[in-house]
Formats: sequence, structure tokens, C-alpha cells
Amino acid sequence: MKYLVTGVTGFIGRELVKELDGEVYGLVRWTHKKIKPENYIPVFADLRDYHAVSSIVKKLKPDVVVNLGAITPVSLSFERPFEYMETNLIGSMNLAESNLRYNHRLEKFVHASTPEVYGKQTELPIKETAKLNPMSPYAVSKAAFDLYLKYLYEAHEFPCVLSRHANTYGRKDQTHFVVESIVTQMLKGDEVYLGSKEPIRDFLYITDTVEFYKKLIKEGEPGEIYNAGWGIGYSIEEVVNVAKNVLNWRGRVYWNTIPRRPGEVPAIILDASKARSALGWSPKVPLYEGIKLVANWFKTINNGKS
Repeated sequence: MKYLVTGVTGFIGRELVKELDGEVYGLVRWTHKKIKPENYIPVFADLRDYHAVSSIVKKLKPDVVVNLGAITPVSLSFERPFEYMETNLIGSMNLAESNLRYNHRLEKFVHASTPEVYGKQTELPIKETAKLNPMSPYAVSKAAFDLYLKYLYEAHEFPCVLSRHANTYGRKDQTHFVVESIVTQMLKGDEVYLGSKEPIRDFLYITDTVEFYKKLIKEGEPGEIYNAGWGIGYSIEEVVNVAKNVLNWRGRVYWNTIPRRPGEVPAIILDASKARSALGWSPKVPLYEGIKLVANWFKTINNGKS
């Protein structure tokens, strides 16, 4: 089996390629940064460059494409909407169209969408059939490509499978995402600075997310969308309280010290019953255990000073 994975230097991509059996190629954007291509063979192109992407697809003709490549920080998308559209929509179109035109061996195109495309919903947990209601430039860019894939499937039977998984945590080298930020600030001292305490999210530990993608590659049906999550929502304040218990932390939290982003979605909780029944997937690491794993990692690498 030959794989082409985009976003291979990102959080989920780095972990997923360790689990794939076969010939794995990782699409890497030209960069001055040093990369360590463990578990994959690097091929270089910018997703926004159709000719470069199509040249790679023509040459490799992968059996499976996993499109994890995107600009993902939601808050930055309000300042850089054109860049998000160019990468998340046009870049993904370049990858899909190249495979449609030049790769007749393609068995599956697994695309990482986002639950942000659901936006504000009145019914929770959210099912895959919910009407899209994107509330940020990031979410719009992802929803637009979801619709493009729907067209490709309906018109050309393009073998696309869409993933919408809950907020994934467990990073080992980034501390600005919410769970990692809370844990590392607590490990450093007795003060934690955060934004709003109200937003509610579903959370997945990285190993559960990687298992979800492995199931999508093997069992996902073309044309289908699959949610992955616990179906349980935690407010940011509740995440803080879980971390307090894990770390026995007794410091002070300073709320609303980070600007509230426009169009903040109040709650994203996902109904993953379809993934459970159709893929045989279910999460294994609850939030308490996941935060414990995050804390142990950062304690180990730098005595809590990371």
C-alpha cells in the first residue's frame, strides 16, 4: 500500500505516519526549517502550487491520500482570511483534482475536516447531518472544501471520506493549545492566564485520534462523513478543574486575559455513534487520564519548565 500524507510535520500527521504499514510519502512544504523524516519519505511542494502537487501525484500514484495539511489556529484566521482560503480550500482542491485527473489507482482520499464547520447548533451532541454553520474564516475554508468533495463524489465517484474529530490534545512540543497551555502553566507556577471560561468542547487524546484515522483508512465508506468524540462537553473552566485535581494545583487562574475571538462557538459536542457502529471505533483515554499523560510528559522532558 502506498500512502501520500499531507500535514506530515504537524501534530496528528507525525503520530499517524508511525502507524501506517506500507510505503509512506509525506508532502512537505519548502522550508528553511530542518525536518526529521522519520517513518516517511519526504516529497516537497506547496499545496497552493497545483503544478508541483500534480507532478508528485502523477509520479507516485498513491493508493491512499490522507489530507491533514491546513492552517488550523482559528483565532489567526480572522487576521489572515485570504491565506486560510488559499491553503485550506485551494490547496486541498489542488490535491483532490490532481488525484482525480492523474491517479486512477486511488482507493481512498481521507480528508481532515473540522467540527468548527458546524458552528452554533441548537441540538447537541452534533450529528454528521447537521447543517453547516461556519463562524470563522477557518471554518468557512474547511466547509467550502467539504462541499467541494461532496460535488466530486456525486459527479465523479471520487473516493473521499471526511473526518470531523473533536479537539485533539497531547502535543509534546507546543504549549499554546488550551489543554497543553493549562497544564504547562500549572507546572511552571501558581498563576494561569486564560481567555473565556465558558466555551464547551469535546476532547480527544492523540492516540484515540490516530486510531480513528486508521479506521477511516480501512473501513471508511467513500462519500461518508464521520464524527469522532466522546459526546461529552467540558467548559474551559471544567478542564482547568480536572487539571487542578490531576496536579494537585492550588494556584490562581486569571480569566479573560486573552482576547475573545469573534464568532466564538459556545459549544461543540460530537455524536460519534456512526463511527462506533460503522467503523468499530470508540475513544479509550478519558480527559482525566489524558491530562495526566500530558503532565507526565512535560514533567519528564523539562521538570515542568517547558
